[in-house]
Amino acid sequence: MAKDEFRELHDLLFKIMGLFHAKFIRKFCTESPNHPELKKNHTAIIGFLYQYKVLTATEISKMLNMEKGSLTTLIDQLERLGLVIRCNDANDRRKVLISLTDTGIKEMESIMNISIYRMSEILSTANPNELAKFTDSLKYAVEFMQKF
Repeated sequence: MAKDEFRELHDLLFKIMGLFHAKFIRKFCTESPNHPELKKNHTAIIGFLYQYKVLTATEISKMLNMEKGSLTTLIDQLERLGLVIRCNDANDRRKVLISLTDTGIKEMESIMNISIYRMSEILSTANPNELAKFTDSLKYAVEFMQKF
């Protein structure tokens, strides 16, 4: 791949991140019915934990592009709210694993239901064929990026 093609790829990735935040995330991040005090990074953390089940703080900090120290404060807050729990890794005592509590799972499911409803509103006028193509493209993009 030539330098110009990598430049285009770089630009497209930043555009998709910006559009995703502008069109979707900003509309969803304050949608917690039970915990209105949750901020967008709190919601992102419980969203990642919902998808991956168990993560370390290092893994979450990479996903959020955030310093681990800043992340610790957010995880402390989520733990006080009873949404996450920390456990020591049985295979490596230096690692602390973070996962959702049952309350955290229910909270994320509530947020997801609201987000899905909002997404259906936003995309209600989309052409069904274009929406299917978009979904397939996202599936491919995720599969491709997971290889690296």
